[in-house]
Amino acid sequence: MATVAILTNPANDAAMKLADNAAGWLHAEGHRVRMLLLRPPGQVDEDGTTSSLATISLSGVDLAVSLGGDGTFLRMIPLAHASGVPILGVKFGHLGYLLQVEPADVETALARALSGDVVLEERCALTVTSDGRQIPVDERDPSIVLAEGAEGTVRQWLALNEVVAERTYPGHTVRFTTDIDGQPFLKYVADGVLVATPTGSTAYNLSAGGPVLSPRLRSLVVTPIAPHLGFDRSVVLDVDQEVTVTIEGVRPAVVVIDGRAVARIPPGSSMTCRMATEPVRFVTLARQGFGTLLRNTLAAERDR
Repeated sequence: MATVAILTNPANDAAMKLADNAAGWLHAEGHRVRMLLLRPPGQVDEDGTTSSLATISLSGVDLAVSLGGDGTFLRMIPLAHASGVPILGVKFGHLGYLLQVEPADVETALARALSGDVVLEERCALTVTSDGRQIPVDERDPSIVLAEGAEGTVRQWLALNEVVAERTYPGHTVRFTTDIDGQPFLKYVADGVLVATPTGSTAYNLSAGGPVLSPRLRSLVVTPIAPHLGFDRSVVLDVDQEVTVTIEGVRPAVVVIDGRAVARIPPGSSMTCRMATEPVRFVTLARQGFGTLLRNTLAAERDR
């Protein structure tokens, strides 16, 4: 008997219906099910409690399942990663680059996952540590981890795709400085600077002109966003290197992790990005060739 956690967006009727059907099938097979709902931050439930994924632990869960688009899947990542739980993504979104299981195949996928007849892909994730001066958008954000640093407790986020420090005022650039392994690197006057994993190299990084990296690599890439006059190329770093981005000048920036704004950062503040010690584990029915997956996804995005 296994315990399966299912995360669904209640705004998606088709996903909610499939979640109920999947839960019924799992119960009939003798498994336990934990149903999780993805709600906007601060939304109050009918019983008067406030929904928050940050209060949820997947300890004791054998498999995490996401029913929705890439956004729902990304919200499950910090929960699954914290407990070392493999995650299976079922595609309901428009793009679904991270998801390979179609809704019609969910029972087959669950049966294979619970019997071990699947491929576990390990993907790099980033830990993003602040210097303590950021203003969180939502303290209940499930990607926030309080870690012990050299100067006491620090705020830390987990990113599967990328972390971005970008402008908050339209039409104005922000000044950034970057350090690699504690040594000064480059200064940018730009719309932003992003640090991406190989998995995230096909997301914002690709749109910003950065390189596509195979998800099997263990590396990170630093890409400036619309830099003014200065160095405009990406830099690929080794898995053991870390990069620190500091906001200079007089304009603040916002930190965006995997497409969600998580904090505002004032001038003089910084964040440090390094590879997480443990990978994120994806459950797939078969190892799909990277070239085929990329080609099909880009074609779907072009045609939608």
